[in-house]
Amino acid sequence: MTEIKRVLFFKHLRSESNMYIRRFRNGRLLASGKGLSFWFLPMGTSISELPTDDRELQFIFQGRSNDFQSATIQGEITYRVTDPDSLADRIDFSVNLKSGLHRNQPLEQLSTLFTNVVQKYAIRYIASKDIQQLIIDGPEAIQNAIEVGFSSEDMFVEMGVKPVSLGITDIRPVAELEKAMQTPTRESIQQNADEATFQRRAMAVEKERAIAENELQNKIELATREENLISQQGVNKRRVVEEEAISEEVSVKARIERDQLESKSIAKTLLLEAESESSRQLILSQSDSETKRLDAETNAQTRRVISVADAEATRVEGMAEAETVEAIGLAEAAGEKDRMSIYETLPANVVFALALREVAGKLEKIEHINITPDILKTNLADLFGAGAEKLKQMGGE
Repeated sequence: MTEIKRVLFFKHLRSESNMYIRRFRNGRLLASGKGLSFWFLPMGTSISELPTDDRELQFIFQGRSNDFQSATIQGEITYRVTDPDSLADRIDFSVNLKSGLHRNQPLEQLSTLFTNVVQKYAIRYIASKDIQQLIIDGPEAIQNAIEVGFSSEDMFVEMGVKPVSLGITDIRPVAELEKAMQTPTRESIQQNADEATFQRRAMAVEKERAIAENELQNKIELATREENLISQQGVNKRRVVEEEAISEEVSVKARIERDQLESKSIAKTLLLEAESESSRQLILSQSDSETKRLDAETNAQTRRVISVADAEATRVEGMAEAETVEAIGLAEAAGEKDRMSIYETLPANVVFALALREVAGKLEKIEHINITPDILKTNLADLFGAGAEKLKQMGGE
């Protein structure tokens, strides 16, 4: 803005470097140029001020598309004054010499001029397109159409004004239409989002199923291993029991064999003793047959009683010693049979002598004995009766 100061009857003007000043005196141009500073008399002086820097102009207006839909165009244009003298001749840029401001509004007039030209070509382009095509083409198509329109305008060249740049920042339909146009895209995006969500959930379910199957497979594997372990433990226990049974059986068999061997050994010993006793008795029987016969009968009677008592005791003691007792009994029976066979071959007097000897041997162990006539009679009768019976048998044979 130009600065004007008053000093008495004179005034002083000082302008900025980007301002083009034109000074007239009585209708005659005295001076013109940028950044002038001078004194002047207000009477008869006229001054014009034109900006020479780039000026920005923002605009916004509405147009109707080919399908009768309203669209709002918003943008910005930058222009520059290239010929201030030509422009000053077309538009009044004179200033008030008191305030230094423009008398009229030349910049607004210039802005209106540019806005009208932009709107003319923009509306023309919008009317030739559908609203959807306008949105698809975007601001660049409208901007190109406006630039082409400016290039065909000779008015700005004659006025000494030049457009520097043009930019369309936005093209937008009414809110309801914009929302309707956004709906398919929004729905498509929502469908894609839903599909992605579904796929993510399906994948999560699939992973959970895989995890559950894996856990179930692990449980089955563990159960199978546990079953194998239990089966193996059962086999091991059964094997242990079988081994123990086998060991016990071997032990019992060994014990039975040992008992049998002991029984056989005892039987052999008894048999040898019996044979030795038989040999000894045979030798003694040759010397004293009657005594041996009596001793043999008494000894046989005594051994039969002992055998019955031993058999009863053996049965009470248990089945374990049965074989041993049986072996002993068999050995004694064999010895007794041998003895009896020996006694059968001896004379009656020798057998009788042996019996008396056996009785005498038994009587030696008794310290006191009371013999009554009845007892002596009975025993002697039995003794002589047995001897007579024996002698009768021997005589019969």
